[in-house]
Amino acid sequence: MPPKQVKGATRRPQIASHGGKKGKVRKESFKEDKQEDNNRDDDDEYGNQEKNERPQLTEKELNEDMPSKMLVPNNPQAPKNLTQYDYLGRKFKTDELVEQLVVHFSMDGEIIQKDSNEARFQQDLWDMKEQLINDAIRNQEQEDPKAPKDIEAIKQTMRNKFNYNAREAQTENRVVREKAASTEPPPSDTIKGQITQWEIFDAYIAQSAHAAGKKKETTEGTQINNQQFKRCLKIMERTVVHNDQKEKYHDYKYYWNSGDFADISKSDGHLLPIWKFQNEKQKKKNVTCLVWNPKYTDLFAVGFGSYEFTKQRMGLICLYSLKNTTHPEFQYSCEAGVMCLDFHPQSAAILAVGLHDGTVLVYDIRNKHKKPIYQSTVRTMKHTDPVWQVRWNPDISKNYNFYSISSDGRVMNWVLMKNKLEPEEVIKLRLTGKNDEESTLIGLACGLCFDFNKFEPHIFLVGTEEGKIHKCSRAYSGQYQETYTVLLINNQQGHLLAVYKVRWNNFHPRTFISASADWTVKIWDSKYGTQIINFEQGMQVVDAMWAPYSSTVFACATLDKVFIFDLNVDKIGKLAEQKATKQPKLTNIAFNQKDPIILVGDTLGGITLLKLSPNLTKCGAVAASFPDGKLPKEFEGMPLEEFERQKMENILQVTSKWEREDA
Repeated sequence: MPPKQVKGATRRPQIASHGGKKGKVRKESFKEDKQEDNNRDDDDEYGNQEKNERPQLTEKELNEDMPSKMLVPNNPQAPKNLTQYDYLGRKFKTDELVEQLVVHFSMDGEIIQKDSNEARFQQDLWDMKEQLINDAIRNQEQEDPKAPKDIEAIKQTMRNKFNYNAREAQTENRVVREKAASTEPPPSDTIKGQITQWEIFDAYIAQSAHAAGKKKETTEGTQINNQQFKRCLKIMERTVVHNDQKEKYHDYKYYWNSGDFADISKSDGHLLPIWKFQNEKQKKKNVTCLVWNPKYTDLFAVGFGSYEFTKQRMGLICLYSLKNTTHPEFQYSCEAGVMCLDFHPQSAAILAVGLHDGTVLVYDIRNKHKKPIYQSTVRTMKHTDPVWQVRWNPDISKNYNFYSISSDGRVMNWVLMKNKLEPEEVIKLRLTGKNDEESTLIGLACGLCFDFNKFEPHIFLVGTEEGKIHKCSRAYSGQYQETYTVLLINNQQGHLLAVYKVRWNNFHPRTFISASADWTVKIWDSKYGTQIINFEQGMQVVDAMWAPYSSTVFACATLDKVFIFDLNVDKIGKLAEQKATKQPKLTNIAFNQKDPIILVGDTLGGITLLKLSPNLTKCGAVAASFPDGKLPKEFEGMPLEEFERQKMENILQVTSKWEREDA
């Protein structure tokens, strides 16, 4: 506890004295006592003031133990513990022992202990050197006792003469030259002015805009150079491919020339396989559609998807050119399998696509980005089932538009507006029954294919999964004009299973062909409700197509072979057949509009190009086609379209005569 303070100051008693000097001493001592009393009063006032300013502690605080003032050998900057990862135990461990030693100064010395191993090693080394020197001196005395004992010379003699590290050499010193030049100081000027914050900001914005403009110009120049470089690379690649496949290109252009044609009979035709188009991305995908470009006859598009509903994958569109058969020119990936394609007849760069999920797309192959420019959605009444075929409307007087057919029983017209696809329902495919009430209760038919008449664009045919072919019109969307179905009239009947393809003739306005899963290809006359000619193939027929150069030549494909027919030569039998592939099944065929070639697709993503022999590509009035070898007068100067129409009309008359004879 603090000592008690004394309230009053005690005064020392004064001793009185008499005498002169003693009186002076007494006066001086009295003055000193008075000065001490004044100092004590000041100390008392300061003590009272300090007491008032000092904080008052409680009894508990006064009894607490104060920490001891001791020096502790701990580093205040060192952590309390260290946590490290133990790779053996695969966990973190905390170490409480932390090094507290701090080294402020260290210096390596040259003194070693005598008892250490290093000292023993050095002593042995010196002993060995002394022993060698003594041996050298002893040998020198034996050889020449009068020779002086020069220890330094002996040491030089003992050096290894083959160790050149210790040899000295004198080299010529480089001559140092100094070269200096004096120049006039650069002109300088003093610029003064006042600046504000907004002026700095405006200058910064102007400088940023200038830098952005420079960067844009540089980027555009680089892109132009890159495009030119890519074009050069493409030309070089095509040249290399032509040189590598020189024989195939020679067969494509010159096989079956006029000399070879003399050896081929008129009734037998041949198909020559030339190329097989395939790459890694399209393997294990089905070729679902093939279409040639209407403007560039060497370019064709291939759609890849899957006909198996349980094994659907992403779709792929490849555009191949005959100038480079090793790799596609363009590739587009789709979220669902591609089921159908069609190029616009006037704008050859626009491609319509139908997908397995019911979506229709429109691509422009001129665009650099590989995204569709139009796409149908749920809001735009997209199909709910796979889209099996799309077809552009050749009339471009209004907006571009195309048609599509799906398994949901609807034929839709899609108009390309400014920012979206505008849908329009053309017709609902209702199932036909015995009467209208029964047809209404049954539901909708599944549409698989359709085709517009070249001579009457408002008339189109629809093939269904039920085996029926309906003749429809765009002017009447509520009913069918005619239905070609199973009718036992004159021992003739329609298709029994799904109709995969139906196509109008390119030269005759009433004739069309159909291919079905009931193993038959049938030729129809729209004037009558029954078939005209029936061809049994003994296997499922996946596609049938009229030749673009003749009204009587057509091709059909089964699961394993391609057949070519010419009704003008043989109305019953085929002229040529070819097994395009060994293992996979065939899916589609497509005639070229200009050259005598045909494409065949299969289920493994391969496309085979076949060349037709000259007797399968006859068209127009040729004198060699008539028995006497002369061209009749009525055919002289007749246009090709009129001659081909007349040729098909003659065949229809012959077949109608057969019907009358059978009746």
